Formats: sequence, C-alpha cells, structure tokens
Amino acid sequence: MYIFSQIDHIFLLLLISIVIASTLAWISIRMAPMIELMDVPGSADHKSHHDSMPVVGGIVLLDTLILIVIIFGQWNDNTILGILVSSIVIGLFGLWDDYKNLKVELKLLGQILGAMVLISFGVHVNFFESPEFLIQIDMELAHWLNILVTILWLVTLTNAFNFIDSYDGIAAGLTTLSSTFFLIISVGTGQQSMIFLCTIMLGTSTTLYYLNSHPAKLFLGDSGSQSIGFFLAAIAILYQPLEGNQASTWFIPVLIFSVPLFDLCLVVVSRLRRRKKIHKASRDHTYHRLEDSGFSMTRAVLIMHGIALLLSMVGYLCINLPYIIANVVFGLVLLLGILAFFELDKNYH
Repeated sequence: MYIFSQIDHIFLLLLISIVIASTLAWISIRMAPMIELMDVPGSADHKSHHDSMPVVGGIVLLDTLILIVIIFGQWNDNTILGILVSSIVIGLFGLWDDYKNLKVELKLLGQILGAMVLISFGVHVNFFESPEFLIQIDMELAHWLNILVTILWLVTLTNAFNFIDSYDGIAAGLTTLSSTFFLIISVGTGQQSMIFLCTIMLGTSTTLYYLNSHPAKLFLGDSGSQSIGFFLAAIAILYQPLEGNQASTWFIPVLIFSVPLFDLCLVVVSRLRRRKKIHKASRDHTYHRLEDSGFSMTRAVLIMHGIALLLSMVGYLCINLPYIIANVVFGLVLLLGILAFFELDKNYH
C-alpha cells in the first residue's frame, strides 16, 4: 500500500508543478516586454528566430521551485534548501547575463559561487572517501578532492546545458528525460528529497518543453539553461544506490547526461582545434552539425532526444549489473561517443 500511496503523492505533486509552472509562464511571457527581458532577432550571428522572444525560462523554473517548497513546507530539509538557494544564485547570475551579456570570467565566478553555496549545505560527492575507492588516501585530502570534483561536476553540467540550448526544445526535452529517469531511480532507492526535487523538475520541464518546442513561445535563456544544468547536477550528487555499488553512482549520471556532455566536449575541443574562442556562440553544436548533414530541424532534435533516451535506459540497466560488466558497457558507450565525435567533426574547419 505504501508504494501506491507514494505514487499518488508523486502524481499530485507533478500536477501541482505543471499547474504552477504553466501559470507562471503565462504571467512571465506577458510581463517580459515590460521588464525588457526579450531576445531580439538579429542580436547575434548564430540566432535564427524572426520574432522577439520572452527569455523567462529561468524565472518560471526558480519561482515554481520556490513556491512549491513553501507550499509543502520543505524549507526545513537541509538538502532541498541547499539546492534551492544555490540554484537561485545560478539563476540570478544567469538573469544578469540575459540582461547584460556578462564576460565569461564573471559567468564562471557565479557558477563557482553557486557550487560553493551548495557545498556549504553539505551536498557534495564522496567518491574519494568511499571504502570501494581503489586507492586509500588521507581523509583530509580525500575531502578536498571531493570538494574539487563537486565544483568541476556542477560547473561542467551547468555549461553543458547552457551550450546545448542551441535550438527550440533541445535542452527542455533533455531535462524532461533526465528528470524522469532520476525520479524512477529515486523511487527505487527511497530517497525522499530526491523524489520531491525530481518531481518538481519533471513538472516544470514538461511545461517548458511544451512552450519552448518549435515554434517556441519562450526561450530558456542563460538563467533557464544554467539553472537546469546546475539543478540536475546537484540531483545526480544525491543519488545513492541501495547496495552501495560505486559504479552506478557515477555511471548513471554520466549516461543520463551523455548528450549534453558530448555536445560540450564536441564544441570545446572543436573550437580549440580551430583556434576559436570557446565561449563565443556559434553554429557548431551537435544539432547544427546534424542539420548540416541533411536532417531536418525536427528530426535533428528527435535524434538527440532519442539517443538520450536510449543511453538513459542503458544507464538504468547498469544499476544492477556486476561492476566489471558495467565498466565494459560504459567503455563501449564511450567508444561509440568517440567515433561519433570524429564523424561529426571531420568536415568542420
């Protein structure tokens, strides 16, 4: 009976999240011109939209999260509060960026600040302190290595979702898929804080996916894409498998986020190879390369979402696989990713 009661609560929370996010989106879209939070056509070379677009994805996401935490009285949960406060920091810097186009150094500073806020609430990886870690190291050194890896993970995924938000619906769709799989996994592990946060993100991202899909009615903006990436990275840190399988603690997140991580690697390495500025937006993302290969805009997006779905399913199956087999599976996925990288990058100069 408990599991059915829990599922009922999840569906109720999901419905409330969708209703609140939809209401806030309706209000935000109409307020955006008044507060000059609009993306104007032709404001950058890589942009192809023809109408001014409200950039309110971040506002919708964070306001939905804040309202639901208040409604359900979850501010006493240290983990939920930590992710909420740190995501707000990321969202505010992203909103500032949407208004003023911040320098890359200031963007990075905001992301590191958000990561440090989250860590101050006790949310960080414990990889180097695990008894299953192959090398035994000093506990203090292990602690600082965990902090460093946490910051790198949070900043990397924040930028991965920011980078991949290159066309209508891509980032929002990937967020919906990621939230769904982490929700399923968290129900299996019984992690209540993770269930709560994943359900909110699933409801909000479903709303944003509908409104951001082509033809888009709103853009996520830096505030939206960065907040999403940071939030999901924090969710991934919370995941603790029931049997303490070290492999699945990092296999699962990497496979679920494989598409945005692949896109980030493709863009960064390709721009370095071509001596281009890493942070300067350009039409060289995975989506653009699929489109240049002859796929329609819609099909290119569906291909990316389909690959994300497939690899998320592979990640889910890895949960109960023996450690050695899980490593082999991950190695095969990594090999396929490298082959795809060279295939997509071979014609870019």
